[in-house]
Amino acid sequence: MSIKVSAGDALPSVGLRATDGYLLNLRSFVTKQPSVLLFFGAPSLSGASAAPGLAAVKGLAAAHRRLHEAGIAVAAISCDSEQQQIEFVAEHSLPFLLLSDERRSAVGILGIPTMSQRENVNVARPVVIAVDREGIVRAVIERVEPQYLVEQVMSVLSEPMPATAEDAAAAS
Repeated sequence: MSIKVSAGDALPSVGLRATDGYLLNLRSFVTKQPSVLLFFGAPSLSGASAAPGLAAVKGLAAAHRRLHEAGIAVAAISCDSEQQQIEFVAEHSLPFLLLSDERRSAVGILGIPTMSQRENVNVARPVVIAVDREGIVRAVIERVEPQYLVEQVMSVLSEPMPATAEDAAAAS
């Protein structure tokens, strides 16, 4: 499966259950403020499969105050159940929402790669989608390197959207 969204695309509308108990539409969530959406598989994956996602989550959690002060919302999405995510949030004291994509609707629509580990299907490797307040994807980061992730996101969401060929033609 390959990622089906890229920079300049509108984030599709898909509803997911959040760890606060509410049903949240990704499109509505991101149109309130610039947002970082981390797709990861750590809550129910084990061993080396969980490590990259866990490192990305911990990196975003450590930088949460900085991101919040910059006006950037953070949400993390996995294919785990709401209960597994609630336990994961408590275990890691996460300051942001986790969203349950247990039916794999968001990962399917967005083309986020999944993998099976015994009977568990989850996100294969962390993927970050940075979205501006208009709901436009600013970047898709497929090779998440936790030590650079916050800087990448801050940079992408603070720069103006590059002009498209249509914009250039309309300006002339």
